[in-house]
Amino acid sequence: MMRAYYAITCKAFFRNTAYRSEVWLRIFGNISIVFIQISIWRALLGTGSLNGINIEAMITYSLINASVSMMLMNKVIYVVDDKLKTGNIISDLLKPISYPLLLFYDELGNVVFQIMFTVVPTIFIAWLIFGFSFPTEPYTIVAFVISLLIALAISFLLGYLIALVSFWFLTTFALDWMVAALITVFSGSFLPLWFFSAEWRFIADMLPFQFLGFVPAAIYMGKMDASEILWMIMKGSVWILILWLATQLLWSRAIKRLVVQGG
Repeated sequence: MMRAYYAITCKAFFRNTAYRSEVWLRIFGNISIVFIQISIWRALLGTGSLNGINIEAMITYSLINASVSMMLMNKVIYVVDDKLKTGNIISDLLKPISYPLLLFYDELGNVVFQIMFTVVPTIFIAWLIFGFSFPTEPYTIVAFVISLLIALAISFLLGYLIALVSFWFLTTFALDWMVAALITVFSGSFLPLWFFSAEWRFIADMLPFQFLGFVPAAIYMGKMDASEILWMIMKGSVWILILWLATQLLWSRAIKRLVVQGG
């Protein structure tokens, strides 16, 4: 069975190679986003600091946060939405493999491609242009990798949860737009959570979106001690469990209400 999932991952990876001309556009777009963010923070911070965060720290934060966002697996929304509209979802459901796992390993292939041909080149070019710091403690590197895995799991489960809604409404545009906005704000992409007011930080702490950018970046930068890291890993694991249970419940009901357009 694992061979089947491995084949799905490889197929997704090589499917991306058909659009190699887009790779440079993605890299250019990502570098441009990082450059704009850094320019804004340079204008705001200058040579000073805010809440103990200086421009060097913000360069690192902007790059890591942007890199994590490139690896998120929430694009599963568009896959399910498209297959529902075309009716191709029937062929997937008839396969002798788990449909949720099919989606997961398909997204995993996309992530591996993004890491190799978008994230790594973007980080290298940004390092040449801006420079940024690397973690020095081994446990920080390990914790950062764990936080990345949590980010991937949460992003997939969120995307999958939204995708399941389309089994009822046959479109997820409004819900997808709303969740994308929440991710932008509460993942720290727009503004690091360090600079949130107490009220907004409390809201951010109650939601899973901080694991999709802020938490990995903060761990990478060494802004969390061992106890904070452990708490965040436990908290992220709980969110994975909650979202998984929610998807299981919704999937069991969605499959019974499946209505396909176009076939």
